[in-house]
Amino acid sequence: MGRHKAVRFTRSAWLWYRFWRRILNHYRTITLYLLKVRYRFYRRLVSRFRELSFSFIAIRYRWLRRLRFRYLRLLIFLIFRLWVKQVHGFENIPRDEPAIIVSNHLSYVDFWVLSAILKEHTVFVAVKNLDKRSVVGWTMRLDIIVYVDREKPGPSFFRELIWHLKKQRRLIVVYPEGTRSRTGRMLTPKPGFVKLAIKTGVPIIPIAMKGTFEILPPHKQLPRLKKCDVFIGDKIYISPQNPEFHDIFFRRSGEHRRYEDLDDAELQEIAFRIMEKVRVKAGQEWDESVIRPKLDVPEEVIKKHHELMLESLHESSSSIFRR
Repeated sequence: MGRHKAVRFTRSAWLWYRFWRRILNHYRTITLYLLKVRYRFYRRLVSRFRELSFSFIAIRYRWLRRLRFRYLRLLIFLIFRLWVKQVHGFENIPRDEPAIIVSNHLSYVDFWVLSAILKEHTVFVAVKNLDKRSVVGWTMRLDIIVYVDREKPGPSFFRELIWHLKKQRRLIVVYPEGTRSRTGRMLTPKPGFVKLAIKTGVPIIPIAMKGTFEILPPHKQLPRLKKCDVFIGDKIYISPQNPEFHDIFFRRSGEHRRYEDLDDAELQEIAFRIMEKVRVKAGQEWDESVIRPKLDVPEEVIKKHHELMLESLHESSSSIFRR
């Protein structure tokens, strides 16, 4: 009887031992699992807090940099406003509409003066590697610059300009002469801005700079203490409905022609007519190297063109009189 009780006690003790050993093993496993979960949670929390801290610092840095950029840009271009005597027709600059601004190019001062006048973030078209020049390149970083290769502009250049006009609805400043005038006379305009205006359907605004050649002539490093005048013209739409270009669109067949039907000579003539307005306001002469294309226009088209121009002139004079 005593032996039987000893066996039962031993078996019971063994079972209890196995039971508590399993409990302890599970408890240890659960404890280690909870420790791992808490470690991962705290690690993710610390990592997230660090990311948020870095993001906040980056946002604050960008905000301060933009604020510093705006005040720096305002300060620099307010200084260049000292060289501006008067701006004529400033109301012709659109506020929230895209447009192509074409101007004569006499000096590096042209860029600084236009940037000071336009104030808003404007896109300038400049020749490649111009940003590598000391003072000019540093100040050009204060605006959006699209650099172009004179020899091979490429389709990507036009796509970027179209994106700025259509998507961002910005103003684009183009110098059709392609380079500064070394003599003060106007050079042959390139018709690229005409193609861009036809492609996007935005107006062209001619601007004449008068006096910037005397402020900073070629091969001079420091500007002179002189003032310049800026003349801003009315919007120009390139279309068959515009009387200024009626003879170009209807000179061949007498019927409505598509924009794609214009050849290089006709595009060049449109560019000449627009830059002629700039030349007259700026008081310049055409350079000796300029060769203007001659278009064969029928007599009836020329007559109709003159009639439309007279009607347009009469309407504009009447509107001015009513004002």
